[in-house]
Amino acid sequence: MYFNLLYSSDNSNPLHDFLSISTWQSLVSIVLFFGMMLLLWFWIKKTKMRFIFRVLLGLAVGLVFGITVQAINGFPYNTTDPSGSMINPTIPNPNDPKNPIPNNVYVLWVHEFSIWVNLFRMLFLNAILLMTVPVVFLAIARAVSKPGKDAASKKGTIITIAILLLNVAAMFIITLFIGIAFNIGNGFTISGSGSYDKTASKPLPEIIWDYVPSNFVAPFFLGAIIPVMVVAGLIGLAVKKSSKKHPEDMQKIRDGFDRWWTVIMSCLMFIIKLMPYAVMSMITYAIISRPIGYLAQIGIVIGVGYLCLIVALIWHSLLLTLSGINPFKWWKFAIKPVIQGFTTQSSNATLPLTMEVLKDEIKVKENLVGISAPLTTTMGLTACAGVQAGIIVSFIVTAGLFDLTVANFFIALIVVVVASLGIAGVPGTASVVTAGVLGGLGLGSLYVPVYAIIGALDGLFDMGRTAVNVCGGLQATTIAARLTNSLDNEELILFKWSRLRRKQNRKKESKQE
Repeated sequence: MYFNLLYSSDNSNPLHDFLSISTWQSLVSIVLFFGMMLLLWFWIKKTKMRFIFRVLLGLAVGLVFGITVQAINGFPYNTTDPSGSMINPTIPNPNDPKNPIPNNVYVLWVHEFSIWVNLFRMLFLNAILLMTVPVVFLAIARAVSKPGKDAASKKGTIITIAILLLNVAAMFIITLFIGIAFNIGNGFTISGSGSYDKTASKPLPEIIWDYVPSNFVAPFFLGAIIPVMVVAGLIGLAVKKSSKKHPEDMQKIRDGFDRWWTVIMSCLMFIIKLMPYAVMSMITYAIISRPIGYLAQIGIVIGVGYLCLIVALIWHSLLLTLSGINPFKWWKFAIKPVIQGFTTQSSNATLPLTMEVLKDEIKVKENLVGISAPLTTTMGLTACAGVQAGIIVSFIVTAGLFDLTVANFFIALIVVVVASLGIAGVPGTASVVTAGVLGGLGLGSLYVPVYAIIGALDGLFDMGRTAVNVCGGLQATTIAARLTNSLDNEELILFKWSRLRRKQNRKKESKQE
């Protein structure tokens, strides 16, 4: 009698199923990866470099590691199913969806390596998301419960939403015409068949009533940002109203909010320090888990997409300048959360850092940050709504599936702006946007064939989209603060409104003379 530790009677492999290390290539790649991470830790500790350079260094190491793994395997892609990568053992069977078929580009050791790489990525993301709900709840509750009237925060929130929707509309129009100019749908054969999730496209009233939770604790478990804001706002308002009759008791509650805020921020700062190593894991995983070889076939779509994302960043900077903000100095502070958005692919996961940068570095007043910043992760996402929708519509236009008449243009614009009110700041929103836009245009049957192309490399495109979304949230909140006198950072201000008015008045007086 003997024991076989590699295979059991049912042909399972414990080394693969439990340890995810069943080949020497897996072991070597995992040891090398975590060895590089350890060296990165020693280097950062020794040099004490600035945080932004730590993150960029982690990003560079992860990029090199991921591309090396892809190069070793010849940058493969499966022509049967372009979304299948080296870590997918099977792919859907086009003839029988219930019975998948083997993926001919699957590599066992890359699959096992990706599982270990994903370890630190998921630990970091889960830890950040763990902090998101308490940060949002306490920020809103503290802001609303403070005694006295706060008209500036209310006005600032309305301005923030208006700027977010303006960003979406502008980038949809710009992306649409750039996509048409590059003819991105030309050469693709698309059949109008398939189905889509109709729940992805909701009427505006339903979007609004879904924001009000029917269960007091459910939003906290589900991590739904706006319902959490609603609950926190109700509690904060109740504390504020009750301060007239029970001032001492309500002050104790506000003091409790402040103490818990200090504790949560301390936890958050500890997690943020781990970001360089998480970035290394995220970039490596993003590259090895995608069919990079498919870039040769749909490279123009991804290329135009990233071109439009760069244009979106320029658009954000232009609006900052027009509102009297120095964009160069602003970017010194904004780059940190933008990079975290790029690596985490989640506006929600970046929210705590976004709020910290807005409050402590850009110096937007806390009341406005507490209300506006969470809203920027769930509505008016510049890239996930504006750019993504522009890519989709320009794709179907240039593929000959949609006639861009003046009426259809305005219908598409309205659909995109309304849809942007209900897009969550989480990875994978491309499927929701694609379904919502096509469904709103009455082209729901095109969802499956269009998303098969647009979504094939969504993970790589989503990194850039999320970075732009985070930038748009920072930009909108900063401009709102500037317009409501809630910005305390004199270093960022290009000109004083009062000085500008006096200068204009002097010009008028000189002309009259």
